[in-house]
Amino acid sequence: MKTCNFRMGFILVAALILAFPVSAIARRRNLRPPALNANGKKLMAHYAAILKTLRREISNALPHVDPGMVHLFMEAYRSEGSHRPYLTTDHPFMKAVARCQYVGAPVLSVVNKFLSSSRWDNKLAEASVIADATPRRLAAFAQKAQANERLIDSLLANPALMKQMQSADGARNGNYGLTMGIYAAIEKSSSYAHGGILQRLALATALMQEPTLRWQKTYNPVKRYLNYQTAYLKKQLDPAFPTLTTWQCRFVVDDPFSNKEISWFRKMYLNYEPYNIASEHYVNIVHTDVGYNDEDLGCVPGSKAAQLIAGGGECGARAWIGRLAERSFGIPTWGVKQRGHAALSHWTRNGWITRFSAGWEWLWWHHRSGLHFYLESRARRCPNQFKKVLRAQWIAAALGEKKPDLTSFGTGGFWYAIAESEERAIVASGKPTYITPSNAALARKYGHTLIERIEAAAVSRSAMHITVSATGVITVPAAYGQRQIYGLHGIIISKSDLGGTQITYHNAEPVSRGNIQFHYAIDVSHSGRYKLTAQIVSVKPTEYLNVSVAPSLDPVAITIPWTNGMWQMTKPAEIRLHKGKNMLTFDAGHYSGHPIFALTVRKWLLTPVN
Repeated sequence: MKTCNFRMGFILVAALILAFPVSAIARRRNLRPPALNANGKKLMAHYAAILKTLRREISNALPHVDPGMVHLFMEAYRSEGSHRPYLTTDHPFMKAVARCQYVGAPVLSVVNKFLSSSRWDNKLAEASVIADATPRRLAAFAQKAQANERLIDSLLANPALMKQMQSADGARNGNYGLTMGIYAAIEKSSSYAHGGILQRLALATALMQEPTLRWQKTYNPVKRYLNYQTAYLKKQLDPAFPTLTTWQCRFVVDDPFSNKEISWFRKMYLNYEPYNIASEHYVNIVHTDVGYNDEDLGCVPGSKAAQLIAGGGECGARAWIGRLAERSFGIPTWGVKQRGHAALSHWTRNGWITRFSAGWEWLWWHHRSGLHFYLESRARRCPNQFKKVLRAQWIAAALGEKKPDLTSFGTGGFWYAIAESEERAIVASGKPTYITPSNAALARKYGHTLIERIEAAAVSRSAMHITVSATGVITVPAAYGQRQIYGLHGIIISKSDLGGTQITYHNAEPVSRGNIQFHYAIDVSHSGRYKLTAQIVSVKPTEYLNVSVAPSLDPVAITIPWTNGMWQMTKPAEIRLHKGKNMLTFDAGHYSGHPIFALTVRKWLLTPVN
């Protein structure tokens, strides 16, 4: 079949995908495939024949392993499952793992030459694709339209694409037809999706098909891809994002929040707490801004993400915002649970880590234990050695072996057991062979990110000192005369996306260590009344900030509205300044209601009242 026919198939199915909501297709993915018509039966026989031939060739090529060695190895492997709990501190379990590795060493030695060679990769990948999808499901998809049939043909004729798919854990639920349709639609929608990180992101989006969990009624994977493409081209994502693999990209797009909420979070964070973006500590917003209290989604009228930040909640709310914070900036995140608790894990340049949890041994997420995921993530840091793991998995799938139950240990067929033993051998061998480049190296190759450009921008003298206009309006930069106070009760000074500097003020109840205040010394030439306004960002429900002017100490309340994370001017509050030096003192006071007072201020304006 000619290339032009492949491309026409992509275009036709892309149109079908865009016209028919992917969520509707995805809802049917677990239903029994439709009955096959005459052409479908013919196609199923065709795919089954390909798989049968590949299985025979692969079986004949595999090295012979002594049955006695296989028996001892599998016996040791199965014994792992009988030692619960699965803890690295549990001696019987770790002893069973060690015995499996010891007994399996001779078996790994026999199969090592085959697993170290790329000679059979094309056939292994193709056989594993057909086996994972099943000939019947491929035929059920292909019989619907000639464009669908051409899509499947184009997949099976593209060894590089199949290897990339299978290296990234394959299509979700074995639905390769849907994956190909989404991938075609993304390629049609974007000229950037054909190479580099954006091609890997496009394929990862197609493999995922839709988030593991989602709250929005409809979901369009093409729009999810385009959301991240736009952010990448605008340099809004983490500097390390361009280095991610297809497998890692799956955990970027797998977010239940809508594309609008993801875009909102990026903009809100850049306005509100840019220092967390600059330091790449995206999840810090959970510590400083998401109160641990009864969930209050009705406190602001915004999106669910905005409501969780404004009203707080217990572990679930904090976990969701933590995951959103990481994924919004292109950091892979695997949501996790433990008994009676929700948390998260995410990728770092030094490997995956857990946050707000008891550790990998206690975690699981959607039919997979934390230890299984952590083992794979560590082994993947040695990409050349990990190819042996992939080949063993492809052999297992091609031969139709029983898949392992990833909530436990010691399950699955022989080649799946080989794959897991190879993972453990890789991890035990030492340090990873791939290290994420430094930001400086990434900048030389990909360019500086938006936050890096903001951080590098010069700050003018007027942006750091009090100025007075010809009409007598006094402008006080919020960072003027301030000092950093880190913590839940504190003040952070940072560069602003609008230019100049800004401060972020946090004050949490109970204020056991005293109320945090900040001050400004202002000289005026004439006594009089002034309207005080501020350029602010707020993510909390309406609050009130007290200001008092020495020598008069009667406080005036300034209304701090919820701005949904966007810049806004406050309504004026009237104060009286005296000729000469005035000391303005601001504080949140001992307020009631929500446990966290939070506010970002760029400047204060004092306008004379005529």
